[in-house]
Amino acid sequence: MRSTLATVIGWLLVILVVFYAFGFIIGTLRFVLRSIIWFVVLGGLLWAWLALKDPPKA
Repeated sequence: MRSTLATVIGWLLVILVVFYAFGFIIGTLRFVLRSIIWFVVLGGLLWAWLALKDPPKA
């Protein structure tokens, strides 16, 4: 009985640690993806602003 209870508690601890680590990984990936999107949007807006500010003279 004691060994079974120790096994169950051990597996619960493992599940909690894996769940926490998985959440950390997903959160990190979301942060990186969001940062990339922000840089692309800001770069596009800067490019459009520079193109409209001084249009090429043809």
